[in-house]
Amino acid sequence: MRLLALDTSTRYSSIALCSEDELYGEYTWSSANNHSVELLEYTRHLLTECQMTLQQLDAIAVATGPGSFNGIRVALSAARTLAFALQKPLVGVSTLDIIDVQQHIRGPVCAVLEAGRSELYAACYVLEEPANADADRVYRIRRLGDYLLCSSQRLAAYLQEHMGDWLAVPDGEEYPPFLFCGEISTATCQALCSNFSGRCLFVGKLEAVRRASALASLALQRLRDNQVDDPLVLEPLYLRRPSITKSTRKQPLLGAATQ
Repeated sequence: MRLLALDTSTRYSSIALCSEDELYGEYTWSSANNHSVELLEYTRHLLTECQMTLQQLDAIAVATGPGSFNGIRVALSAARTLAFALQKPLVGVSTLDIIDVQQHIRGPVCAVLEAGRSELYAACYVLEEPANADADRVYRIRRLGDYLLCSSQRLAAYLQEHMGDWLAVPDGEEYPPFLFCGEISTATCQALCSNFSGRCLFVGKLEAVRRASALASLALQRLRDNQVDDPLVLEPLYLRRPSITKSTRKQPLLGAATQ
């Protein structure tokens, strides 16, 4: 199965072309606010380098957020259009899930992104054990609780409140430290460490950059489980409503400037 994965959730963008057994090609770059200009151009280059056409794709995967309101929509719009036009399956995957699956540790892991207004997007995960000895031995992640939008102080309190239910730790032993990963600032790292009594670790800046091949791996698992999305109804995972502002250039036309 040939799958194209698209992720423009934050200032970093990433695309990948792969199958279940092979990564044909991948681009990851700092896009700033140029997602809409660069995404289709990089996709065209990737397909050309891999000597493949859109018609040869078998499925499309896309990161659905949370993250940048405008950035998320660029990849999502492109993925929905391709899936509908090509009549191919579409799989949407949370950006926080993608951040977590790159860590390759048993856990616990907390994927985090800056949300602005002194708040964070976050979700917690552990590796899921196969149900039986005959199950697929490829590891899968299991999310613990809901996707969150909260302050660093509230996140630390939430983790401390629930870790007893999530983690099977014998009496008298300390809970393992949480690994925090994602595009988070130094100030956020310091705040989490302070509010979490130092029981936390952080991945480096380079390791925190998302790769579309990680998105592809999650999408392929969901395709095997027949979990696909309708391109006509798949929406961004925002967690917070976008701020809508009026354009000052359009105010006279809209009659906004009144005496």
